[in-house]
Parts: sequence; structure tokens; C-alpha cells
Amino acid sequence: MTSLLPINSTPLERALDLTGADIADRIAPGVDAIPGWKLVTPQPSLAPWLVYEYGLGALSPFVPNVFELLEDGIAWERLRGTHAGMAMGLGFVGYSAELVDPPARRLAWADYQLMFDRVRDERADLPRLAGIAQLSQPVRSRFRRGVHGYDVPAAECSWARLSGSIVGDDSGVHVEATGGLSGPKWSYGRTHEAEVTLTQAELEALGIWIADDGSGSLAWADLPVAWSTVNDTWADLGSAGARVRQMAAALGGMGAYLGFYSSGGALTGARLCRTFAQVDPTGAAGLYTLLGQGWTPGEDGEALAAIALTDFGDGDGTGITARAIEAGLLVGATPIDPGTPGKLWLGPGEIHTPFAAVGRAPVDIRFGETLRERVGLLVRFT
Repeated sequence: MTSLLPINSTPLERALDLTGADIADRIAPGVDAIPGWKLVTPQPSLAPWLVYEYGLGALSPFVPNVFELLEDGIAWERLRGTHAGMAMGLGFVGYSAELVDPPARRLAWADYQLMFDRVRDERADLPRLAGIAQLSQPVRSRFRRGVHGYDVPAAECSWARLSGSIVGDDSGVHVEATGGLSGPKWSYGRTHEAEVTLTQAELEALGIWIADDGSGSLAWADLPVAWSTVNDTWADLGSAGARVRQMAAALGGMGAYLGFYSSGGALTGARLCRTFAQVDPTGAAGLYTLLGQGWTPGEDGEALAAIALTDFGDGDGTGITARAIEAGLLVGATPIDPGTPGKLWLGPGEIHTPFAAVGRAPVDIRFGETLRERVGLLVRFT
């Protein structure tokens, strides 16, 4: 080993220098092994102290395995405050999302949204998503809104009187578990669609069944409605498909709620159909979309579109999420309370149903306070 002592060093100083060099050679392997001992193969008893040393305690609720926390947490700390850091943080809780920043011109330019890859699995996931987002974001930013499946953005109406109206807000609700009004807004939505065919027994119960004589044409006496309400000409009634078109028109004029049923067959609640109309197929585009097909209202339609969209919290009850495994049309249903003729959601004790549910279809719906469920049924006729 080369000595660094000056030429005027004393014999004692040179002896001490040589002694120290021998010690350095002996302890060098141990010094070199210290970093590996801490990070490559840390002892379980040392792990909590390393979590403290690297400041990973705040991340530990989201990564319970302490060794994964040490391995991934240090990398996350280096990315924290960036889009990549947010993506890595969300991965710890099993989600991914696109981070959307508002335009720089906005006053709330630091309030971002997360467009998630799916609806949250359970309500208990919301605090975890909010927590990991707030840890991963830059200090100057605020997680304002989480979205998947139902996104109605706010209209930009600055410098106009419209800025104080409802169009200046976007879809979603705040929940107490994630900070109430001071926390993020959540806007989730799911779509459930099915094609159902009403049986003769169901149509007879509704009073709109028209027997099929094999020709497809009709006589005036066959119609289940008053003649004064029929817009078809005599030639139309004699054309193919007239029987089905008349049943579709008769059903469309009756109105309906969409009922949701639990595994025991009990009615969980019912939502007024926002669409209950005789429809024609239009190809890819149309006023309504059902089963990948565009549809538009029309008197020549041989099908009926029944679409209901629940509101946030419908069916959620007292915080215990209800589940529906079947949906069916409650034709002609009305609220029991005459003072609420237009009420959109009716519980089991709030609805009058003159007919049993028809066109029942299986669904898998877990209602929640942050969810809107869109259920669309394309109704065919026997």
C-alpha cells in the first residue's frame, strides 16, 4: 500500500501508518458487504428499521409485505410526484388509471382526475385509491375525481352567466370514507344489456296479445287498442310484421319501471325507464345503443327498447350494498304515494304493480353510492 505521509514524517508516524493499512485491508470486505447486507438479503429483524430509514412507513398500509415494500418502495420514492410514480402507486393496490391534468388556463390547474381501468371492486377500495393517489401525487396537486364507465364532464362556461349553473359541475359523488366534500369525487358506471322475448302468457297478462294466423296481417278487430289510437293505414295492417308492430306500439304506450330482484326473488327496488319505446334498427349509429346496435324510435319497429339508469346510491340502502341477480319490466307500475308521481327510484313498499314482472333477465349488480347502473333490454315479441 502506498503511503501518503510526507517525507519529513517521523518513524512513529510511519509505523502507525503501516499499522492502519493492515487494519483497512482486513475490514474492507466487511465495509463493502454492508450495503448488500441492508438491501440484498436483509434480516427480518432489520426490515422495520430499514422501512423507517427510507421513510416508507406511509406506504406500508398499501404494501403489507415488508420485503416487497423495501424493494419497490425505494423505486417508487424516486418516481413520486410524477405520472410514472402515480402509475406505480396504483399498481400497489391492483389498479391502473390514466392521469388527466386540467388545462393550464384553468384556475384549478393542479386538480387532476384519474380515469380508472375498471369500477372499484369493493367500497373499501375507495379509501385505498384516494390514499395511494395522495401519496404519489406532487405536493402542489389535488386528486379531484376518479372515473370509470360514467363520465359527464363539466361544461366550460367561464366569463358567462352560465358559469354559476349546473353545467359547471361534473358527474360523481363525494363519500365520507374518502374525506367527504374535501376528498375526491367518484363517478363509476356499468352497463348491462340483454335481449328478451315476451311469451304469449306474458303478453296475454298485459292484455296486448294478438294471435298469429300465419299471414302476419291484421284485421281491425284484432287490435288490442282503441281504433282511434292506431296510426297505420289499412294497407299497413295488411303487411307482414303488422302484428308484432302493433304489440310493440301497445306496450310502448304503457310505460314501465325496471325492477331489480335479489337472490331470494324479493324486489330490491325499481327505477323508472328513461327509454321505453318502439324502435327500428339503424346500424352502428342511432339515438339508442343496445347490444352493439344503433336504434331509433319508429312506428315500423318490431322491437322495443327499455333502458333504465340508476342514480348514485339507488339500492344502496343504509350503507349495506344490495345485490340484484335479475331484472324485469314492471309494466304500468306507479308510485303508491300519489304525491310523488314522477319519483324515479321506488323501494319495495313504494311501488304499485298491476302486472307481474315480464321479460326477466339475469344480471349481476352490486348497488353502491358511487355507481350508476345502466340496464338495457331489447324486447322482442313471440
